[in-house]
Amino acid sequence: MRARIVLMALLAALAGAAPYAPGRVDAAPVAAYAVLAEPTDPVKWYRVRPSFNGQDEFLYEIAERFLGDGDRNSEIFTLNKGRLQPDGKRLTVPDEIEPGWILQLPPDAQGPGVEFSPLPVAAPSAAAPSASSAGSPPAAPADDGFPWLPVALILGVLLVITGAVLLVLLVRRRRGAPAAAAALGIPRQRTGPPAHLFDTAASWTVDRALRVLTTAAGAGVPAIYGVSVDEAWLKLRLVVPHEPAPAPWLAQDGGRLWMAALRDLQVLPVDPAAAVLCPRLVTLGSLYGTRELLDLGQAPGVIALQGDPAATAALAAAWATELTTSPWSTGVRVVAGGLAQHIAPGVQVASAQTVEEAIAAAEAQPPGAGVLLLGSAPPAPDLPRIRELAARGDAAWAVVVLGATSEDRWRFRLQADGRLDTGSLGVMVYAPGAVAPA
Repeated sequence: MRARIVLMALLAALAGAAPYAPGRVDAAPVAAYAVLAEPTDPVKWYRVRPSFNGQDEFLYEIAERFLGDGDRNSEIFTLNKGRLQPDGKRLTVPDEIEPGWILQLPPDAQGPGVEFSPLPVAAPSAAAPSASSAGSPPAAPADDGFPWLPVALILGVLLVITGAVLLVLLVRRRRGAPAAAAALGIPRQRTGPPAHLFDTAASWTVDRALRVLTTAAGAGVPAIYGVSVDEAWLKLRLVVPHEPAPAPWLAQDGGRLWMAALRDLQVLPVDPAAAVLCPRLVTLGSLYGTRELLDLGQAPGVIALQGDPAATAALAAAWATELTTSPWSTGVRVVAGGLAQHIAPGVQVASAQTVEEAIAAAEAQPPGAGVLLLGSAPPAPDLPRIRELAARGDAAWAVVVLGATSEDRWRFRLQADGRLDTGSLGVMVYAPGAVAPA
């Protein structure tokens, strides 16, 4: 480690250092820009990313993704035309935007990546040259007669030789490290934690945050249908708008969204016996580091999951696992039909061979929260039965059908690239197991 630090310091000195010369004047600094948050009213905005689904972003695609209509790109252009951006440029042509730009969005914009806060605006930093000095040539360095150039060349050669020697030593040391570690019984480090560790930590975070809320507000907590969590924030999507939100939650979007910083929630007390708000919460997927969850129990009817049969069955199996292992899912029962190859029976899981057998098994269950997962659409005579299960008050069954029926109220589509489009819910994510874009 010490050799690496010395090497980095020497290489930095070689690449960027220049010998000090009395009277030397540096060239005028290049104009720099910093993003500053002005005290303005909260608005919806989006930071342009290098790419989306492997393609460069442009206003039509952004409007289509967040507003549902690409032709509304002119509204985004009008909101942002001429505003100074973090790289010092301005939006002047509708089809030319750059990664890192801040775009204000219309109030009805929604989807992963949409932020709601005072709009960050770009302003020239103190390092930017003034108009009077920007055009003046730099002062010529004073010449005191000392031979600085030969001395600098000699120092440069010495630094290169020293750096090469240290690099050889460092490479040899690193090559010998794995063998030494193995001899001592020390496991080699991974490049990053296994993917499931993030899910476990995020599940604990979500569960504790919801219990903190019920500890503080008791039975007065409004119904929640969606949860978003990233490294810093947790957001709740409410079934019915509600304001004001209890501290430290902030009500936004007319009370449809509550959000709180994770650091604020971590210090609040929690009652271990607090009621569970969303027992049938499952992970839809993630996008750009944000995990999106949905309470299947809040569906106003049957949920249709469409797409490749094998892929949708795998997602249903992942939901079955989450519904029986998450900290918030105690007591939830899962009945699956036509998915025996994907969902095995267990303590809280009944797996029937056919759709008809699964419907009958769900109807025979005692009162309590349950989820019915059907591998295909049931025959027409059985449609009233699943409608009754979805509306049944004593059992409160959530019904998910892999396919489409005339009873669908939420219709999700799992696309070939792993994206899960939730339709009217306005959430687009990469489902568990799919590869999200960089």
